[in-house]
Amino acid sequence: MLRDYLESYIRHNRTSVALLAAISFVASAMLGLVVGVAHMLVVDYLARMAYLGEAPSVTGSTIAFASVTAISALALVLMLKSAFGVAMSARIRQLGILKSIGANDGQVKRLLLAEGCALSLPAACLGVLVGMGLSLAVVAVVLALTADSRVYEPVIGLSPSVVLVGVLAAAATVMLSALLPVRRLGRISVIRAMSEGDNEYAPKRRPGPLFRVLTTRLGIEVSLAVQSLRSRRRTMRTANVSIALAILAFVTLINFETLSHLSTQVTYFERYDGVWDVRVTVDSGAAAGADESLIDGLLAMDGVSSVTLGDEYKAESGDLFYNVLVDSPAAEADVARALEERFSSDESVEVLSLTEEAERDARSRAGLRLFVDVFAGVLACIGISDVFSSALGRIPERRREVSQLLAAGITRKQVRRMFASEATLIVTKPLAWAAALNVVVTVFAVEASPVTWEAFLANMPTAHVVVFAAACWMLVLLAYRLGERQVLRNGSALVVNMT
Repeated sequence: MLRDYLESYIRHNRTSVALLAAISFVASAMLGLVVGVAHMLVVDYLARMAYLGEAPSVTGSTIAFASVTAISALALVLMLKSAFGVAMSARIRQLGILKSIGANDGQVKRLLLAEGCALSLPAACLGVLVGMGLSLAVVAVVLALTADSRVYEPVIGLSPSVVLVGVLAAAATVMLSALLPVRRLGRISVIRAMSEGDNEYAPKRRPGPLFRVLTTRLGIEVSLAVQSLRSRRRTMRTANVSIALAILAFVTLINFETLSHLSTQVTYFERYDGVWDVRVTVDSGAAAGADESLIDGLLAMDGVSSVTLGDEYKAESGDLFYNVLVDSPAAEADVARALEERFSSDESVEVLSLTEEAERDARSRAGLRLFVDVFAGVLACIGISDVFSSALGRIPERRREVSQLLAAGITRKQVRRMFASEATLIVTKPLAWAAALNVVVTVFAVEASPVTWEAFLANMPTAHVVVFAAACWMLVLLAYRLGERQVLRNGSALVVNMT
């Protein structure tokens, strides 16, 4: 019986089924990405500690990344819960009919749970495998960009046990996400299910100042969009929070990366510019004094203009520093290469090239920015997927709403503007909250750093942030455009579809 019911449901609701499967696939892919990256970072950390001969310990970075992983997993559960809730709420009248012919609450709950798992589990299992494959690619790119700064062999790979854990986590996430709306819908009364259907009634609240401004200044389309979002604020909560977190995380991390880069420029590259181009550091060599033969050998090398000793900023380190200035970039590369070959077997001697350090720093920051982009993208996709779920999963409800607006004299062009306004407001509100919070964080960070406000404002990654926010807005707008096409299809029947 259940098999026949599912086959009939899939045959008559292909759009809803495809949407639920797609969201399950995307959510599980992101879960696989998070689990895969987390696993490889932990393995890499253990490999680094083993190389350095140190015992692994819980650090602030460890706690931060564990928190990020937990938040991402929780956000994915909320995203799937919202998708299941939209798909199941659209069928409340059907549930009322089933209850009216004798189905009890337990049977309805089992039916909904079996339906959700049967439609989502295959897509979820496939998605988590794809996400883990993406995690391998992301980590490989990051390690390739930071390879020159590593002194040990990085570890890249996923064991079968980790893949199994990822698949089980995806399956558990799907079941938990389906169970949350199932419990609520399974207890709904027959009368309410058959009378209210999938309409969502928000509690009445006095309109705020923003609503009054939008209503009076920006036209009826924007005011209708605000009212629509107010009536669905409960179902849009996950989208709003996820997009706000994504923008906040992206802007905050990208600003901190910029501050870190500028701080490094001030405290390292600008500090040593004109002091040395190539440096030879001898660990704990200050007590033994300078090696005059080494100084004579350095001065005899082609392109070397001067050799000095010491570092006023590291006077208490006990190390001995030979600072070599050269007359050209080519000479710098040749001198650094010759010294590296000379001291390759001596672990107490380190040879640095200032130009190579700058290039290595740029590659490391490129890897960090890639990680920031991926992490913020995951959070943004959670919110945007929830928008897709709401925009495409509530077509009957929006069609009735649009029918009433058309009957009241609103034109189809105004309806399109209303949908576009909703898409813009969905991104604008989280962006405003994220910007306000980020201003506070950035002020404290800049004041605590050696970077001046002039330098930070001149290098602030405005274009990067604008591109990210614009990408979020375009994806949300795409969801609404697709929903708009479904709602306005068969326009001649819309005006009379008032029930």
